[in-house]
Amino acid sequence: MLDRTGFGFGVTLKKFREARRVSQSKLAGRAGFDHSYVSRLESGARTPTRDAVEQLAIALELEPISRDELLASAGFLPGELSSLLSGEPEITEVLGLLQNDLVPEAYRDSMRQVLRLLAEQARHVIRDGDPVQEVVVAA
Repeated sequence: MLDRTGFGFGVTLKKFREARRVSQSKLAGRAGFDHSYVSRLESGARTPTRDAVEQLAIALELEPISRDELLASAGFLPGELSSLLSGEPEITEVLGLLQNDLVPEAYRDSMRQVLRLLAEQARHVIRDGDPVQEVVVAA
């Protein structure tokens, strides 16, 4: 699983560990794991559970946004979803509008339909490699 920067869990874990100048063995001890576990996680030989990721984040004393990045890189939803969207203000705004009861439900349904169509077009481009000549969205 790749995180939002395009790196997998092992690379992300190593980045945080090295930034704090902690050895794999010391991190494993702090998190309550066998010393080889961190090495296997960083190499991609093992896939962590959500609990394991949270234990590692605590052992590394990560700030909430970094903890969420580590969770996301392992394929788990972060504690605060908005932290993943910090670089996407338009998506954050749309998410807020979709959750706002002051926006009529019919309008929110229309927004969801537009988003589904955009996602479908993006999947088509990824799958077929065809550039989208003209984006037509019918709401």
